[in-house]
Amino acid sequence: MRTILVVDDELSVLESFRMILKEDYRVLTAIDGLKALEILRNECVNLVILDIMLPGMSGLEVLSEIRKIDKDVEVIMVTAVKAVKTAIEAMKLGASDYIIKPFDVEEIKFVIDKTLRSGELAHEVAYLRSELNKNFEFNNIVGQSPAMRQIFDTIIRVAKGDSPVLITGESGTGKELIARAIHLQSPRKNKPFVAVSCPNLPDNLLESELFGHEKGAFTSATDKKIGRFELADGGTIFLDEISEMSLSNQAKLLRVLQEYDFVRVGGTKTISIDVRLIASTNIDLKTAITKGAFREDLFYRINVVPLDVPALRNRREDIPFLVRHYFQKYKEELYSKTKKIQQNAMKLLENYYWPGNIRELKNVIERMLTLYGDSDTILEEHLPMEIKSGNNYHTSYNSNGLIELLDAESLDEIVSRIERELIEKALQKANGIQTRAAQILKTTRRILRYKMDKLGLT
Repeated sequence: MRTILVVDDELSVLESFRMILKEDYRVLTAIDGLKALEILRNECVNLVILDIMLPGMSGLEVLSEIRKIDKDVEVIMVTAVKAVKTAIEAMKLGASDYIIKPFDVEEIKFVIDKTLRSGELAHEVAYLRSELNKNFEFNNIVGQSPAMRQIFDTIIRVAKGDSPVLITGESGTGKELIARAIHLQSPRKNKPFVAVSCPNLPDNLLESELFGHEKGAFTSATDKKIGRFELADGGTIFLDEISEMSLSNQAKLLRVLQEYDFVRVGGTKTISIDVRLIASTNIDLKTAITKGAFREDLFYRINVVPLDVPALRNRREDIPFLVRHYFQKYKEELYSKTKKIQQNAMKLLENYYWPGNIRELKNVIERMLTLYGDSDTILEEHLPMEIKSGNNYHTSYNSNGLIELLDAESLDEIVSRIERELIEKALQKANGIQTRAAQILKTTRRILRYKMDKLGLT
């Protein structure tokens, strides 16, 4: 049972609070600040209800001392109408909320419940951040932007249950790391986390990979194979880029998610499993449904809890944090002598569009420290050309801009540069899979391969 300490110099007020709260909380009382501080030093208190107008030591002075004893305990100030300005000042000093005398019983209960829940969530976020720092080298998951704080909130909330989660976002935003974070904060954390990259498995092998096969099920099945779902029993299975799964395999997956059992390819025995599904995609599945490329019934099965990961360009306040993190990481790994990044270079990094998101940023920092790790400072000239030139993929080419480019480059050079940017963007979006990149570019894989060779892209 959570403990509330009520501090007021009127015994009738203390008794009123005790009667209101005794059924839901352990209630301690103090008639002055000194007694309250003594209780705090010796008791585990979750919330303090503190009157601003106390004799001797004022409520603001008591609040200041409370923060020295326990910086995490929640404090609600109690004030009269004429002292509301003082209550607002108290909130600047760390109070969570305030209530005005005379107060309503339901209002008191509401404010207390809201304050305790808010405090507990903040503590869980802090704990999750510390755990993620222990378990991951990917610090964008603890970004400081409002969008990332919202993701932390969602991770904490969904981790406690078993509902399927669909993580959406562009390639390189860290969808798998968020899936792992959910798993590590869940009751399943001591069981397996099994990740399956759907684009990297040929369609005819995906069923066997997911559900396993018996010896002799097909020509190359020389031994029995345990599938990923079976390996994940008791834990979590993560289907990365689930949109790449064929309609036939989508139907088989849907059946498993409905019944939580399956038969291995070539087998007859029904295998029951207990797994939590987390899936990801970098495309709009609703659009895929209208095009007949994704099953609507499967979408509603996996989209119980949607979680959208923002692109890095939509949370630019996190870029300096990430640059510093990866700078320090690769500086240590590569034994680099580099001490800092030039201010102009940092500005260019912050302003870049980052079409490849965190993955691209990470690679850029590693590349710079690999090539220029003996330099004291990473300079503007050390940055990749696309960042130095400010060529952002979102910047559309217009006729006036192209004509101006002709002052510095030939037509062939401009066309090659535009082709290179389009191909690189398509490959990033397709996770390096050339067949899919060709589809994005509305061309054939053979033509794409020819242009890549011509442009020196590997």
